[in-house]
Amino acid sequence: MAKNDSGGKTVIIYRESDDGHAAHHGGSWKVAYADFVTALMAFFLLLWLVVSLKPQRKQELSLVFQDKNVASKEKTQNLEKVPTFISPDAVKGSPEFKLSQENKLKYEIALLIKQLISSDPNVKNNSGVSNDSAGVLMQVNNTVMFKPGSTQLTPEAEKVLAGVAKILHDYKINLTVRGHADDAEAGGPYPSKWELSASRAAAATRYLAEKAGIPTTRLRAVGLADSQPLVPPTSPENIARNRRIEFFYSSPDMRPSERAQDGP
Repeated sequence: MAKNDSGGKTVIIYRESDDGHAAHHGGSWKVAYADFVTALMAFFLLLWLVVSLKPQRKQELSLVFQDKNVASKEKTQNLEKVPTFISPDAVKGSPEFKLSQENKLKYEIALLIKQLISSDPNVKNNSGVSNDSAGVLMQVNNTVMFKPGSTQLTPEAEKVLAGVAKILHDYKINLTVRGHADDAEAGGPYPSKWELSASRAAAATRYLAEKAGIPTTRLRAVGLADSQPLVPPTSPENIARNRRIEFFYSSPDMRPSERAQDGP
C-alpha cells in the first residue's frame, strides 16, 4: 500500500504471485502414456498375428474361444461347416484338448469328404456332410447321382462313388447307403417311393461292391422313401432338397492306424 502525496488518496498495488504457474506437475502422465503406447503396440501385434494365420489355424483358434455353455441351434447342412473336431496337430501336447482315437478318425474322414465334394462345383452345391457320435454322414442330391425317375448313375455319380470307395479302401470302416425319394419321383418300374429309394441305394452299393471291390460284409443299402426329411416339405425347394442319397461311414471299434487290407 502507498500514499499519493499529490491527491492525498491511497493507492493500493496488487501483485499476483507466479508460484501457481511454476508448480511441478509430477511424472504420472508419463506412466499413463507408456501404458497407452504398450497397449497400442500389443493391439497391432495381435492384428499382425491374426492376418498371418492360415485359415485352418483361424478355425482352430475360434474353437478355443467358443462358449461351451451355449448349444448350437443350427443343424450342420453345409460342407464348409463340417469338421467340428479340432485338428490333431493343433492339440498335440496340449493337456486341455485331447481327442479320442475315434474322433481323430472322424476328423480325417470329414476332411477327405470335403476334398471329394469340393472337386466338382455342381456336387459341392448339392451336397452336405455332418457327424454324430456314431460316424460321419455325406449327403448328395438325387439330381447329381441319378437320371430322373431311374436308378441309372450319372457320370458325376461315378466320380462320387470312386471317392467313396477310396475312403473305404484306406480305412477299415463300414458304410450304409441310404436312399431318399418321394412319390413324385416314382414311376415306371418303381411303383412307389419305397421301391425307388431302395433301388437307388442298392445301385450305389452294387457299384461299390462290383466295380470298386469293396467287401460286401462292409456294405449295407437302405430305402427310406420320404420318412426322414432334412427340412419340412412345405415348398418345392424343400421337397427337392429332401431327395437325396446318403453315405454313412461308421465303425465304433476303428482306430486311425488300422488301415483296411481289402482282398481275399
